[in-house]
Amino acid sequence: MSTLRRGWTYIELLTTITVLAIAAVVLVPHASSGASAAGQSATRLLVTDVLAAQMDAVANQEFRRIHFFADGSGWCVEILDSSQLSTPYNSATALYADDASESQGHDQKTYINFNQDSRFSNISIDSPLFDGANTSVIFDQTGGIVAPNGSPSTGGSFEVHSGEHAWQVQLAPLTGKVTVTKVGSP
Repeated sequence: MSTLRRGWTYIELLTTITVLAIAAVVLVPHASSGASAAGQSATRLLVTDVLAAQMDAVANQEFRRIHFFADGSGWCVEILDSSQLSTPYNSATALYADDASESQGHDQKTYINFNQDSRFSNISIDSPLFDGANTSVIFDQTGGIVAPNGSPSTGGSFEVHSGEHAWQVQLAPLTGKVTVTKVGSP
């Protein structure tokens, strides 16, 4: 004999609500960690711009320099010719590369400043170091990375920090192959 049951008993309902409440308390803070999500987003954006600069250098047969701002607030991608490789970045004279994906109002140029974007208010780029002494990376016409004197680069890295989270982005010597590793988390 089968009985038709309509609805839940009080015990079933209470048990279900208790399980969901415990899951919410345990899982939601980790799943919606603002620092982690913002850091991942900023890291993806930066890696996208690194790869775009590399491909743009090859496609246009020109040099591209990714300059990291000294205060850790962002980066830009410049178009250079061979005589400008060792010339320091100058915001007043820089010729910025086009950016079709994320321009932040800089006339569709690759210029990302976290201070101008609330999505990235607690993000910083730390320790950019290439060839043992440079804070910028330069791609040549083959997509490889070169030192400011035009010689093959020994590679380098930088870190993206967001709260207690950090990601290290490494560029391999000569080829500029990009590797991302999570290096810090709670």
